[in-house]
Amino acid sequence: MPHIVSVRRFGAAMALGAILTGCSNSAAFAPTSGSDSSNAAVQRTRVLAGGHGPRSRATGAAARGWLSPDAKHRRKGLIYWGSYDKNTITIYSARGTNGKEKGQITTGLSNPERLFVDTAHNVYATNLGNNTITAYQPGQTSPFLTISNGVNSPTGLTVDAAGTVYCANVGNDTITVYPKGQTSPSLTIPTSSSPEYLATDASDNLYASINTQVWEFAPGSTTGKNLGLAVSSPGALEVDKAGNLIVLDLSTIDYFPAGKTQPTKQISVTAGFPFAFALSADEKALYVSEGSGSTFIIQHVRYPNGTTLANKLTTNGGEWPLAVSPDNALGG
Repeated sequence: MPHIVSVRRFGAAMALGAILTGCSNSAAFAPTSGSDSSNAAVQRTRVLAGGHGPRSRATGAAARGWLSPDAKHRRKGLIYWGSYDKNTITIYSARGTNGKEKGQITTGLSNPERLFVDTAHNVYATNLGNNTITAYQPGQTSPFLTISNGVNSPTGLTVDAAGTVYCANVGNDTITVYPKGQTSPSLTIPTSSSPEYLATDASDNLYASINTQVWEFAPGSTTGKNLGLAVSSPGALEVDKAGNLIVLDLSTIDYFPAGKTQPTKQISVTAGFPFAFALSADEKALYVSEGSGSTFIIQHVRYPNGTTLANKLTTNGGEWPLAVSPDNALGG
């Protein structure tokens, strides 16, 4: 079977091969204690093996409420799956495989690129199509917060436990930081290249995939440091409560213990091309969204000891963006 021959992301653009093959050896891992011109520049070219990107589909049904018992009582157990082409976020139960659909959000979305669910179960989306971040309270289909100031072709998104929103802007190579409920940035971090994926740790340090490196920024600082991780093309990022980093490197999920530059565990993604991560708040499961031919799936693996990905959602309800309820919102 063909394999990925090259992936060079600039903004949201990527080239990808067909279904990946082969598995990497895994070592034991024990966590340590403790639509303007700018949009045109990042128009995605997620080209599959045959030279065709994701198929455009008819717009989904009108937005409807999704005030399920899960949302009403703020229980865990929801998967949020965004569709870049359909401009939707569909919510599924995380029970079993292909859990029941709970509802859908469409209002305010315009080519959603990343999703995140905070500790209050609000879901956030970056929208490449209209240069905004939109946020939705549990059970609601209209945004309670829309951020446009400082947003320039947004991709990466994360929210810490205090409700601070962090946004990666590939249109002007910056990361903007918004205190809870604010629509103007309190901090703008310049970067040397297009920042793509973001994560925060329990001490509010910010991590960003920038070109071929992963950088760390102390709270309130605009000057970061290259962590020197042994990765070739870092993508999605997550960090657990102990500071261990999870990094997607092309088709491999790498686990880096806190402070280490070499991975102690690697998991190969073989069902398709991986794009986004979501680590559950209890840190028992890692979810991965993948493009597989003309379809899209979500797989999951037990964290941190699992070695094999298993299908979670194969329903054609989304394309690329992914979050769980709540996601791993750290810091305060």
